[in-house]
Amino acid sequence: MTTFEFTPPPELKPFADQLTGPGAKLVKLTKSLCDLIARETNLLKCRRTREAQQLHAQKSKLMAEYKDTMSQLQVNEHLIGAKDSGERKYIRFITDKLREVLRDHARVVLRLKSVAEGLIKSVGEEVAKQQRPVTAYGQNAAYQVSRAARPMSLSLNQVI
Repeated sequence: MTTFEFTPPPELKPFADQLTGPGAKLVKLTKSLCDLIARETNLLKCRRTREAQQLHAQKSKLMAEYKDTMSQLQVNEHLIGAKDSGERKYIRFITDKLREVLRDHARVVLRLKSVAEGLIKSVGEEVAKQQRPVTAYGQNAAYQVSRAARPMSLSLNQVI
């Protein structure tokens, strides 16, 4: 299982404990999202999509809380200190970890998506090939159109 180290560099370590209010909540939510998305990514890598789907509700809840907290902090920027404060640098450090987790997750999801699309395309081509009408000449030396040929489509609509 992929785990991410949240230990900040020594110069940011004191600021990790100084955060309070929405800043501390943002850090807590970011760490929780990192852990949850890393677990989901690991399940997808192990081809356990049903178990990964079960994490969706929890992930949605955390993302909604994260969005609300970010909105609150954007309105009240002063709650996390000055522009170059250690608190902001620590939050940036944690946010970079979230971006790293999201990049890994996106890479796995895109890989699985392309595999699924390839399978669907292959099956569709095979079905079309097997149901291709036989073209032959009729009595008047024109191509005969087969009545048995029906168009067929195939799709997969499942959210992971």
